[in-house]
Amino acid sequence: MIDGHGDDIYRYDADMVRLNFSSNIYQQADHSALKAYLADNLHLLNNYPEPQPRSLEKLIALELGISPEAVMVTNGATEAIYLIAQMLHHSASIIPQPTFSEYADACRINNHIISYENTDDLTSLPSDRVYWICNPNNPTGNVMTKGIIEYIVRRSPRYTFVVDQSYEGYTLEPLIDPREVQDCHNLLVLHSFSKRFSVPGLRLGYVTGSPSTIQILRSLQHPWAVSALAIEAGKFLLKRTEPVIPDLASYLEETERLRTNLRQIDGIRVFETKTNFMLCEIEQSTSTDLKFYLIHEHGILVRDCQNFMGLSNHFFRVSTQRPEENDVLVDAIRQYFRQLSEKEA
Repeated sequence: MIDGHGDDIYRYDADMVRLNFSSNIYQQADHSALKAYLADNLHLLNNYPEPQPRSLEKLIALELGISPEAVMVTNGATEAIYLIAQMLHHSASIIPQPTFSEYADACRINNHIISYENTDDLTSLPSDRVYWICNPNNPTGNVMTKGIIEYIVRRSPRYTFVVDQSYEGYTLEPLIDPREVQDCHNLLVLHSFSKRFSVPGLRLGYVTGSPSTIQILRSLQHPWAVSALAIEAGKFLLKRTEPVIPDLASYLEETERLRTNLRQIDGIRVFETKTNFMLCEIEQSTSTDLKFYLIHEHGILVRDCQNFMGLSNHFFRVSTQRPEENDVLVDAIRQYFRQLSEKEA
């Protein structure tokens, strides 16, 4: 595990962070009903949970229209990443950069030959390979079209493709349907309750794939990997009829408005995005200095992206909040640049 994931709010005093732009997860979710339900079920702490959360897997499979043998619940999508890397140990893994760092970390631990697809070493790699695709991609917000992924998966049966769709609930772009996965032996798709329901503290995710592959993954998972309260919360959340994000289209429109306003600041480059977060580049200063200024002067937390492979200490990431909060961020960054100009004068 790397040091320095996003949403490092735990590093700061509780009253220090006024606005959190560092987490990609929707911040306005109403969890009052979930909290009340879990409070009424605290007796579950008195016993061990299911060794493997089959009851939750059956509910997920029912919702998705797939076999329960084609889905496996994990302790967050991150556990699935490490189990897959373990299952495919000593493979040649292709991990285009920049992307979520845990793919490479899991592969290193399990003795993979790693290519970051930025050199000519692809020609020398074994023909049996694993491709790790974050889609939508963190931190860029790019989305690879469903048709392209389906094409490369079908035409390359010797390769294994791991497609991380943890942010699938944050884009309007068409993505891989789990019903298409269970009959495809070289494709695994990761999903996240953390992102979908805005509950990262529960550590709840799942992976879909062919039943034969999922069976191998099950054999590697430690017993009781998912807590009793997390399993119960997952069951409760699946019964929700209303989406956590009330109007995704409007939310993404606000994302584009924020991006437009940030682009109007001289010295900031903002990359295109198909989701609720965006990658930014600061020219005149560093992401570290900007983050320090924003947190100490305005109580605003952003994601310093210098620990993403391929990115320097000029990159940072923000995710969309309420319109009035987004305006506060833009104004604070403008003030930062005015301060830089005054120092240079």
